[in-house]
Amino acid sequence: MEVINQETSLTKARVQHYANALIAINEEGHVDTLTALARVEFMSQVIDAVKSKLRENATDEMYLHNEAKTGIVRLGVTFKHKETGVRYDFSNTPKWVEVKQMEDEVAEQRKTLENQLKTLSKATTILDEETGELNQLVPPIKTSKTSVEITLPK
Repeated sequence: MEVINQETSLTKARVQHYANALIAINEEGHVDTLTALARVEFMSQVIDAVKSKLRENATDEMYLHNEAKTGIVRLGVTFKHKETGVRYDFSNTPKWVEVKQMEDEVAEQRKTLENQLKTLSKATTILDEETGELNQLVPPIKTSKTSVEITLPK
């Protein structure tokens, strides 16, 4: 595996190259899968913690550069300021508040029905006492995916 130095351009193709190399180390039997996954999870958590702080620092540092709007390039990677996490508060519009309240009520009815359906072991018919309607309730189709939970000790 090549060494990343000051002149190495950091590209998506190089990411895939390194990922494939690390996967090959495992698949060729040089390290067992659980050990490899433990190390990768550890580094992933380290990277997440560092990246958050560095991104914050970079936001401040970029104000010192004239190229911040057009982009600053380091090792082939382009950095630009970008507005993210834009939020809108519509609560100052009475019609929106009314519609949102109706939506919340319907969502609560749906959640109640879903919880009821989860308890069913077979199809059943119930009477809606308010409308006199008969409704057939059918147990939901349950699907899942098996994965591996990874927990680092404190």
